[in-house]
Amino acid sequence: MSRPVNKSHLFLPLLLSIFTSSLACADQRITVHDLIGVWTTSDQGTNHAMTAEQVRSNCQSFKMIIHADLRVEAITLGDSGGFLFWAVAETPCMLADNILACRMNVYTEKRTLSENKPVAWSLKAAGNGLFDSKTLIGSDAEDTMYRCADTVQEASLITSKKQI
Repeated sequence: MSRPVNKSHLFLPLLLSIFTSSLACADQRITVHDLIGVWTTSDQGTNHAMTAEQVRSNCQSFKMIIHADLRVEAITLGDSGGFLFWAVAETPCMLADNILACRMNVYTEKRTLSENKPVAWSLKAAGNGLFDSKTLIGSDAEDTMYRCADTVQEASLITSKKQI
């Protein structure tokens, strides 16, 4: 007389496989939708513990604006409210494998500093709507991106460029 075959030993490897594949996906794929908006960055390296007041303060001095079409602006604001530096990708950037890559023009209020400058950031979701970013070309800076309260329309200089 044959006994029923106990297949529970086959179930355990399946569970382990699902668990380890979900861990492998912990570095989630970042989409354009995740990035659209106005951002600021932490000071001097990654920091997942900035207070709301620190974020507001940083938003008043530096903004990174990511448009729905993946054009990117980085604005360093002066004390007078005008910009000290404005970097803008006048054509959409590329987002692939959590790397945002652009060609940007960099301006001061008085002149153009560079045109078509390649820039790229490696992005990693840090939880709670934060992203850690690492500059891949140039300064090798690492920081954490925090959302600002501004809308893209409020913060963008692209539409007012002709007035600058």
